[in-house]
Amino acid sequence: MRYPLLLGLVIGLVWSTCSCKKTSDVNPVADVRDSVYAMTQEIYLWNSRLPSLSSFNPTSYKDANSVMTQVRTYSPMLNGVSQDRWSFALTKTAWDAYSAGSDSDIGLDYKFLTSSDLRVKFVYPSSPAGLAGVKRGWKVLTVNGVQGTDSNIQSLNSELAKSTLNLTFEKPDGTRVALTLTAKTFTQDYILNQQVFTVNNKKVGYFVFDSFLGDNNGEATKTLLNTLFTYFKQQNITDLIVDLRYNGGGYGVVSEHLANLIAPTSAIGKVFVKTEHNAAFTQYNNVSYFKAVANSLNLSTVTFITTSGTASASEELINGLRPVMNVKLIGGTTHGKPVGYYAIPTMDYYAFPVAFRNMNSVGYSDFFAGFTPDKMQTDDVSHDLGDPAELCLSTALAYYRTGILASIPSAARVDASLEKASESLNKERLHLLIKRHK
Repeated sequence: MRYPLLLGLVIGLVWSTCSCKKTSDVNPVADVRDSVYAMTQEIYLWNSRLPSLSSFNPTSYKDANSVMTQVRTYSPMLNGVSQDRWSFALTKTAWDAYSAGSDSDIGLDYKFLTSSDLRVKFVYPSSPAGLAGVKRGWKVLTVNGVQGTDSNIQSLNSELAKSTLNLTFEKPDGTRVALTLTAKTFTQDYILNQQVFTVNNKKVGYFVFDSFLGDNNGEATKTLLNTLFTYFKQQNITDLIVDLRYNGGGYGVVSEHLANLIAPTSAIGKVFVKTEHNAAFTQYNNVSYFKAVANSLNLSTVTFITTSGTASASEELINGLRPVMNVKLIGGTTHGKPVGYYAIPTMDYYAFPVAFRNMNSVGYSDFFAGFTPDKMQTDDVSHDLGDPAELCLSTALAYYRTGILASIPSAARVDASLEKASESLNKERLHLLIKRHK
């Protein structure tokens, strides 16, 4: 999502055109499904491909989000799949809570290492699980008595949906711990596990960046980044590893700010990102430039850790930095989302039709298939994030130690059935922003 301050102008134009253009067939009225579709007809990046309102018949769909799910099918096809995998609608209450970082559960995500080895993949420190001391890498033995195996997926999902969980874990040292955790509302931690490593007498900074969202249109997250980079500057960081493996995106203005904190001073004044809308909204096309900010590290190289969960603003950051510095990717292929949207209020919903594409200074935006890493590496959930023994981080540190990183990705075998099982256990964490919608 880009440029929240432009939103009022966009909304005004959308509403004025909806009320007078025959292509919309409607004066936006009581039914939110009609209103959501009428707006989408105007601002959608591929709006020329959409049928009239009467042909589409929005009120034949269950709800506003079902309308947006159908809209995606009118986008161009790529390799047999609609390019738009993301347009959606969400209640204002749900979006306002999510965008501010408010969540309500026990704060865990999970991943199968093997069919009989379920691990904690991610834990928010401020969540009930985090406050109880649960760490990534712990083995989940039972959930309310159900064994943590892929043959128990249906039962595990049923138990994980409950508000109180009795969990038995095995720690890496082999000791076991039983915890009773109850869901509650907490604020998500967007910057985690920050570290400074010494490699060949140089200081290498590392942090997990979980989202480009945050309260006040991302301003709160920008403040957190400023604090972190002030610390990195004090530590004389010369190299940086940014862990984006689960970062599904957020506000473009936060992506720009992080880019300015990372980029070399030679990038100042150069293009970071260009946004392009459909033919009716070209007046909102925009170019953002690198600019000087306090505590910029002025780096020549940056390394990102990525997975298929790395999307949107994360990919915008990678794409925008590539023309101005050496960018290395370690992990898995990114999600592939070179487009974005505005949060458009519509009755008690926000509508998010894909409204623009992002491109870098050399005009590149064709990464619907994601960015392939320079070095394929397993997302090693047997170790905590920030642990130098974790495979992705270990590979990144080795790169800064030796200067060598294979330019051709090495083979990485992924058990598709285990990946599917792991996905089915995890909460959305607004993976509405990146959800594949298979």
